[in-house]
Amino acid sequence: MAQILHFTDLQRICAPDGPPPTPATVERWAGDQGILYKYDRRGRIWTTTDAVNVALGLPAAPAQAPEMTLLDLV
Repeated sequence: MAQILHFTDLQRICAPDGPPPTPATVERWAGDQGILYKYDRRGRIWTTTDAVNVALGLPAAPAQAPEMTLLDLV
């Protein structure tokens, strides 16, 4: 399962040095990088680590098979 990256996470990635960027700056940066994102109820963007990896050209994480329980084995 992909990890959620909230707006504050994206601010730190967008501008690791200096003051935190504005929501408009973070949204523009994410769009320029090809990162797919959605909006939260406060109007700020969020995404997943998988979406960032795809934008970087890395393969998406493989889907993990659900863990088996003792009842599944019976």
